[in-house]
Amino acid sequence: MKKKDLLVVALATFCLTTTISMIVPIKSDDPNWDPWADIREDGIVDIYDAITLANAYGTSGTTPRNVNVMNWPASTQETVFYQQSTGGYSKLYNASGFGHVHVLWDVSGLAGSENVTIRGFSEIHEPGGSGYYTTHFIIVVATIDNVEGSSSFSVPGEFFGFHLAFAVGTTASVNLAYYLTYA
Repeated sequence: MKKKDLLVVALATFCLTTTISMIVPIKSDDPNWDPWADIREDGIVDIYDAITLANAYGTSGTTPRNVNVMNWPASTQETVFYQQSTGGYSKLYNASGFGHVHVLWDVSGLAGSENVTIRGFSEIHEPGGSGYYTTHFIIVVATIDNVEGSSSFSVPGEFFGFHLAFAVGTTASVNLAYYLTYA
């Protein structure tokens, strides 16, 4: 065989081998699929990902990967008290998966030194289900000079609620709503 023919055979063999190895399998819903192992982000974990990893071995840096989280809970906005004119507790609300509670409040009908204390409370359950702790914290003391606004706080536990306390002789109406955010 001439050198020219040998070169053509070698080149044809290389092209055929490369073409066969380039066939991309159809990605299925494989339970073993790990998107973090797909370094080249082409939908398959193959030798090319291993080569990329081998070339990067021992290097360091701070470049983060783009992450799209698809299972965030849906934020809600709910009216807790609307024209409430006596003290009391709200129901418990579930804050699982959220980071912050934003409270919108509006108090009407205050006069003189009347005031309404708006508190949040949280139930933190003990491990093993043997009971729970209730914690209270003041969101705002509404006075004639401070009748509306908003407050934000970190989610205090999986469940939280609100409590209204009217000072003696106070006749007012409280509108209270909240919404949840992730950060």
